[in-house]
Amino acid sequence: MAERRATNKYYPPDWDPSKGSINTYRGQHHLRDRAKKLATEGILVIRFEMPYSVVCLGCQNYIGVGVRYNAEKKTVGKYFSTNILSFKMKCHLCDQYFVIETDPKNTDYKIISGLRKREIEHNDNENLIQLISEEESKKLNEDVLYKLEYRKNDQEKNKERASQLDQLKDFMDKRSVNDYQLSSMMRKNFREKKKEDTLEIERLKAKGINISLVKETQEDRDQAKKIEFNYNSLKRKLDENVKLNRELKLTEPILSKSSTTTTTTSTSTTGNNKNNSSNYILQKEKREGIIKKKSKVDPSLFKNNQPSNVNNVFSSNLFN
Repeated sequence: MAERRATNKYYPPDWDPSKGSINTYRGQHHLRDRAKKLATEGILVIRFEMPYSVVCLGCQNYIGVGVRYNAEKKTVGKYFSTNILSFKMKCHLCDQYFVIETDPKNTDYKIISGLRKREIEHNDNENLIQLISEEESKKLNEDVLYKLEYRKNDQEKNKERASQLDQLKDFMDKRSVNDYQLSSMMRKNFREKKKEDTLEIERLKAKGINISLVKETQEDRDQAKKIEFNYNSLKRKLDENVKLNRELKLTEPILSKSSTTTTTTSTSTTGNNKNNSSNYILQKEKREGIIKKKSKVDPSLFKNNQPSNVNNVFSSNLFN
């Protein structure tokens, strides 16, 4: 590679070794565009790898460990004789810029702006191997009989687990013999499940549902059967409407006052008919409101199956 790199360089006819390297002769840096701000601002473009999981404050997206960016590296200070480096980069999902600096004092990185650490809950004790306690270790060293008993129990556990390991080994050996059939069966099940999922999506789209639903279980069916709709309330409202219409019919006057008057001209007759119809509607709404108010004071008005007249229910003309 060294020979190939040397032979591929172009040296112009007017160059000689006294003029320095070919990059110096051409007036350019050997890192090209990565170092275009190095002489003026001390910035060098490098590849920076995210040290831990973070959240971008611009688009609120997660950025995992190991995501790489083109970062502008520069020295911003010193901790004793160690340089404190700053890395400025742009989010690949939005226009947010974030800055991370090295922390030589704590041998870590420090977020300056544009990011926040992602909080991940985990239990460190899950990955720890449970060893014997200090008391038990001390007892093993001091008590010889307890040590023999402890060793015997270990041997019995070893025998039990050895048989389990043998069974697992035999099971895996049997599975590995028919690996082609197992692979074929797995792919067949995958195709069938894919068809079922496609049919389920089409069925939901036909009903106007654009989200995926969990398949119903027997427990869901049992719970649905236990639901009791308030049928009595619906039936009571229907009966009240029927009885309300009946009371309106009973309280409706047979002949209105306006119908007894006669007019001579056709124009006045047409006007009176319109007034009569509007007055009739207003009187009907008024009677309906009176009946509803009286039913709140005396609910038996709608509970009684026998037809009654609301004018006879109250002697008071409070609602008239």
